[in-house]
Amino acid sequence: MSDGSVPPVAGARRLVGVCMARRKLCKAGIGALYGPTMAVALILGTGAAQAADPKPPAPPVAAAPVPAPPVAEPAAPAPRAGEVVSLGGKNQAEEDPVVAIVDGHPIHLGALGKASDTLPETLREMPFDTLYPALLQRVIDHQVLAMMARRQGMDETPAIKRDIEAATDRILEAAYLRRETAAAVTDQAIQQRYNLEFANRPATEEVRARHILVPTETEAKDILRLLREGGDFAALAVARSRDPDARHGGDLGFFRREQVWPSFADVAFSLQPGEIGPTPVRNEFGWHVVKVEERRLVAPPSLSQARETLRQELMAQAIREAVKKGRTQLQIREFNIDGSVKMDSLRRDDNADGAPAR
Repeated sequence: MSDGSVPPVAGARRLVGVCMARRKLCKAGIGALYGPTMAVALILGTGAAQAADPKPPAPPVAAAPVPAPPVAEPAAPAPRAGEVVSLGGKNQAEEDPVVAIVDGHPIHLGALGKASDTLPETLREMPFDTLYPALLQRVIDHQVLAMMARRQGMDETPAIKRDIEAATDRILEAAYLRRETAAAVTDQAIQQRYNLEFANRPATEEVRARHILVPTETEAKDILRLLREGGDFAALAVARSRDPDARHGGDLGFFRREQVWPSFADVAFSLQPGEIGPTPVRNEFGWHVVKVEERRLVAPPSLSQARETLRQELMAQAIREAVKKGRTQLQIREFNIDGSVKMDSLRRDDNADGAPAR
């Protein structure tokens, strides 16, 4: 075109080409993460987010002779943020430099690292240098909004103060538990737990069974009659069982003897595949008709296979102990839903009167 502008079709093709080149960002939903402005900046280039009033294209200029390219000088290394940004006349600490200042409030590189931890996995896999421009703008936006809220006194309103205190409590709780559990969840502790639970343990027998749960013995015996007459166990479970597993034909999957209550285990582990218990089994939920589908022997897991499960067990145990220790060191008084004091709470206070002051 004579005026030098880009034809609409060509411009559309160029945009599609850029999007295809950066398809990883597009697919990851970058617009939802950073907002429309930031998404445009990431797709079209950082200048797009700042171009509020695009200028008209410059008129075409007559071609001029192209001069010979100058001899390239060695490029100087790009300065780091800690070398070009100073606060109070001092260079920033190299391990966590200041990357922006919002109205006197410094933003450190570590804040961007924490922000990157909240990204979807598809984005976390990208180089940090690629994400840095968008993360920086996102953290600046966050700081701008938070500071504007403080300027308007929103942090002093009762409801928001309660939310701030609750958020602070959650952060302190997590930090305290990390410190208290660090000594309990170690490689040595995991190895000791593995030796206790699995080392030198023989293969364990497991059973895969189905059951039908009904409220009365009469109904359970009626189901046994239907099964003896050729009824399909899974179909009867779907139609008549009161257990949530009914929709799966009463299938309980594989389990070990210690994972179910004793009377149910006695029946299930006495049957061979395809057999149905001759009599229903009762517990607090009702009457159960039991059928065994499979039996197998399972070797104990290796340390690597059991490591994560054991780590979670040790973590849960350490958390319970931390909570128990805290409850013994602090005074706790409970109230009923109407605000009245619970009597058992008062009795606990009376029993603690003779205890040493905490």
